[in-house]
Amino acid sequence: CGRVCPQETQCEGKCVRGIKGESVGIGRLERFVADWHREHNTTAPTVPESNGHKVAIIGAGPSGLTAAGDLAKMGYKVTVYEALHLAGGVLVYGIPEFRLPKAIVQKEIEGLQAMGVDIETNMVIGKVLTIDELMGDYGYEAVYVASGAGLPRFMGIPGESLKGVYSANEYLTRVNLMKAYQEGSKTPIKKSKNVAVVGGGNVAMDAARSAKRLGAENVYIVYRRGMEELPARKEEVEHAEEEGIIF
Repeated sequence: CGRVCPQETQCEGKCVRGIKGESVGIGRLERFVADWHREHNTTAPTVPESNGHKVAIIGAGPSGLTAAGDLAKMGYKVTVYEALHLAGGVLVYGIPEFRLPKAIVQKEIEGLQAMGVDIETNMVIGKVLTIDELMGDYGYEAVYVASGAGLPRFMGIPGESLKGVYSANEYLTRVNLMKAYQEGSKTPIKKSKNVAVVGGGNVAMDAARSAKRLGAENVYIVYRRGMEELPARKEEVEHAEEEGIIF
């Protein structure tokens, strides 16, 4: 939360201290405390006493992992089924390393596993197993579907299927999860001198800053409104400008 949540429009945006001045830096405080705890804590997670019930969770993204942790604390035996080869969901395939180091995500996942949560990867529920099979043959009493919103939304304009045109989902997944920037990658990505990113949200900033790191000389954010209407976090826009992204 201290790294990727839009605190300025949520907790900090509601902070009464902001009425007369600057809001309390809740996001930065959260980040500091979380980093300190991760680096200094040596206490192993407590494994609660089993309550004898089993729950299956479909999807190992933020929602699925949060539910798994909460259920495990209450004594449920939890198994998380993830379609990809790594757990973490959008934290792994969507948010770049420079915003959210993957070692932090892995540490959280290891903490869940230490509490007794099982994580099965490369499991596409609906193809490998069905929900009926999970609740019948495997004996789960409940199934929580946390499959996320991984499909992109296209604009329906000519040229979307041309070579070199990517949805942000595909572009960031290739870069973050499949390591497309490495030589010999099985899922390479087209590297260009000039890159245009259509959109002005946080995902657009991630894609633009990633393109810059992949060697693009000029990266443009193309947005239909003005700078004041950009939906991206103010901090993300400032970072993009500092790195030479053109708006």
